[in-house]
Amino acid sequence: DTAVYYCVRVWSRGALDYWGKGTMVTVSSESPKAPSLFPLIPSGDNSESRDITIGCLAKNFLPNSIDFSWDNEQNQSIGNQNYMKFPSILLDGTYTAVSQAKVLRMTWDQFGLFYCKATHPQGTKIVPVIRQSGESSISEPTMLIRAPILNAFSSIYLNSTVTCEVSDLCSGNVVIHWLKEKREITTGITTSKPIPNGRGGYTIWSKVVITKEDWFSEKKFTCEAKGKNIALSETFSLPSFCKGGNCLDVTVETIPPAFADMFTTKSANLTCKISNIPLEADYSKLNVTWTRASDQKELPTVMTNFLAQGTDFYYVNAVATVCATEWKEDETFTCKVTFEGVLVKPVEKTLEKDSVGEPKAPSVYVLPPSLEELNLRETVTLTCLIKNFNPSDFFVRWLQNEQPVSESAYFTSKATLESKISSKAYFAYSMLNVNEQEWSAGNSFTCVVGHEDLPYSSLQKTINKNTGKPTLVNVSLVLSDTSSPCY
Repeated sequence: DTAVYYCVRVWSRGALDYWGKGTMVTVSSESPKAPSLFPLIPSGDNSESRDITIGCLAKNFLPNSIDFSWDNEQNQSIGNQNYMKFPSILLDGTYTAVSQAKVLRMTWDQFGLFYCKATHPQGTKIVPVIRQSGESSISEPTMLIRAPILNAFSSIYLNSTVTCEVSDLCSGNVVIHWLKEKREITTGITTSKPIPNGRGGYTIWSKVVITKEDWFSEKKFTCEAKGKNIALSETFSLPSFCKGGNCLDVTVETIPPAFADMFTTKSANLTCKISNIPLEADYSKLNVTWTRASDQKELPTVMTNFLAQGTDFYYVNAVATVCATEWKEDETFTCKVTFEGVLVKPVEKTLEKDSVGEPKAPSVYVLPPSLEELNLRETVTLTCLIKNFNPSDFFVRWLQNEQPVSESAYFTSKATLESKISSKAYFAYSMLNVNEQEWSAGNSFTCVVGHEDLPYSSLQKTINKNTGKPTLVNVSLVLSDTSSPCY
């Protein structure tokens, strides 16, 4: 049996006064037991989402004291923020619990391996979780080479690593050899055991240490995989590998906040983007900090997980949030990136609001559909022309009868200089496609333009069939309910 017990005071007339959260007490004739652990594989197709949820089920354990953790196939934690544990349930004298983990869909779809670990007083259990395939046959074996990026030789020994990965093997009985200029390499090699890929086949990887001198002197290296009914080989060098853009240097860039975000939240998101991160890089060695120049205060920074950049690289965004007023007051911010094993030394990039010259509020014109379009009685186009504004950051929203229109229903161009020889003045346009019947029925359509030099930061013009001429209103428009500490 199980129950929650409380500390109480008994009054003279039998009333009870209890307090506190209580203590859970379980009485059982069962002996303590370690959990049995089972993988939970997602079903259905959520292909539009970036992440996918997997899980593991712990059953038949006693007492109710269990912790979960999740690692990837490199035995690195996926991060506490990416998994959770649900409350345990008492069933037939023992407990059952579930843990869920959020992982990248791209990694899962490529049969990436994850480990669920359940820690219990009676013993620790680990279960692998990997995507399953209903296909009994597997593809032809393939070989993938991951060679060093240009700045990978960052240690004092000026060495780096080349990885050779052989996938879709029918058997794990395969031997991998490394050669340099057709002569076998016998040292500095690490080779994995066969890893099941969930489709009835195996993957094996092997790494070899090479020197900067050999790599930059364009020595040729070869990876050979040999086994029953398989013989794969690939030869590569610095020129051949970099020809496809595979050894790009890691880059760091700062991205200013968007005016639309500042308008809706009164906050400014400062983004530091780290690109061209090699697949084998250790995420735990990446550290990004944002600081404010005026007081050298370090700002709270939120980093994304590795995000796919093509098939050979990752990128990461590190975002710090400040009040929009700080950004507008020409404050300078610095992003500092350290990445052991990837960057030779820390990289610092500054970010501040551009000096744009004389600010100019835009002129806004809303143009009705053409007569030719109306005569077709199909889809008609409303055009919002934004002219002669500076700086170039702006946003456009459309309303129909004072209700927001889906952004998929209209197109907004980027800001373009009106003239290459005159002072800075930009123009842009937005086109809204609507059903001809909606226009002919007298529906009102409003183009809302946001710009920092407008009164109240926004302006709207409304047009319909009956007025024929757009009306102008300056408004303080609330486009989001997002809470913000900045005012």
